[in-house]
Amino acid sequence: MEKFDVVVVGAGITGLSSAYHIKRENPDMRVALLERKSTFAQGNTGRSAAGFRDVFSSEMNRKLASSSISFYRHVQEDLHHDIGMKFTGYLFLLGSGALDSGYTREAAAKSRSRFVDKHEIEEMGFRLRPERSEAELMGLSDIEGGLLGLNCGIIEPDKLCGFYDRQIREMGVEAMYGTEVKRVALEPVKPLNYPGEPFLWQEKTVRSLQTSSGEVSADTYVLCTDVWTTALLDPTGIDSHIRPKKRQVFQVSGPEIGRFVEHPMVEGADTVPFVVLPSHRVYMRPEPRSRSLWISVADEYGRDFSFTEDPQPEPEFYEKSVFPVARSYLPILSSARVTSMWAGHYAYNTIDRTHYIFRDLNVIVATGTSGSGIMKGDAAGRIVSALLGGKEFAELYNGERVRVSDLGVEERRVPREHMVI
Repeated sequence: MEKFDVVVVGAGITGLSSAYHIKRENPDMRVALLERKSTFAQGNTGRSAAGFRDVFSSEMNRKLASSSISFYRHVQEDLHHDIGMKFTGYLFLLGSGALDSGYTREAAAKSRSRFVDKHEIEEMGFRLRPERSEAELMGLSDIEGGLLGLNCGIIEPDKLCGFYDRQIREMGVEAMYGTEVKRVALEPVKPLNYPGEPFLWQEKTVRSLQTSSGEVSADTYVLCTDVWTTALLDPTGIDSHIRPKKRQVFQVSGPEIGRFVEHPMVEGADTVPFVVLPSHRVYMRPEPRSRSLWISVADEYGRDFSFTEDPQPEPEFYEKSVFPVARSYLPILSSARVTSMWAGHYAYNTIDRTHYIFRDLNVIVATGTSGSGIMKGDAAGRIVSALLGGKEFAELYNGERVRVSDLGVEERRVPREHMVI
């Protein structure tokens, strides 16, 4: 049986970042990374809309995202590792209530951003006032202005994860791809070798992981397994505190869309911002290589909390739910066509929509990314490493600090986020 100091499970952004920072801070530890797929970023990280922003109402979310963005910029600009990072900006199109709200003003004050007037938005091709019949039928707000986040943009998940993968291999982390965890083996600390163990009165530990490649043992296990966490932990009685919900992305293309994508608003950018519409949280992410838009929404009511191994996109959902809203604000979508689509899951922390990073027995659980795993990924890895080391605070890349227990369960201190997409 293979024996390690630490075994990290999951080669999405959270797992790779955790393995990187654990090994960076503990070079003498024997660390392994287990992933059931043949390479990295094959789960929900690779299916992400892959935007990043630090425009949040919550100070915790701002810290996690801002520090991760700073590190990613360092990787691309100083280390010269192309991760497809483009500072296109994030444009929140706002109705009158949202434009004047305290949380919008607070988010603007805490980030590099500027307010955008209606004229500039209209010049982009947006309709400020949807047709009255459509507005009444679908509950659409008029656009009264916008908030443009400047330290925001888009990134390529496979390239970002490729950076971490290369680094951990060079540092000596043993990457075990194609290794699926079948069972988390909960056993007594002092076994009696009696059928039915562990009993209620026995002290318990996770002794090993039973995998498709054999048994693997460690002093500490770090589960960065996203929506798969619940199935792995349920037999042990450890609560993952997350619920899965399907999310879909639709790529739309056409000559007019291509021209729209080439409408930058941030100095130095060559691409339109990531745009969030004022109604129903529909968003549009530019894809400059194909001169197309990725359109998606985090639908709530009517979208069940459930998990399937291979989620499928629903063309009718775009045609009947997403497209009518998006077209009401951006008329050129009428001439566009869907050229690709895919689906994944969000691992929702349904309480405050922010990561859970906590220890139970000798297991560290890092999940509940709630759709923002990439933009906070580096910070999450640093917090996991700090928790492993028994530190009270984790120091983030930009020098800010986060109390580790604030993202835990028992002593959690995270305000609810209002700038949710």
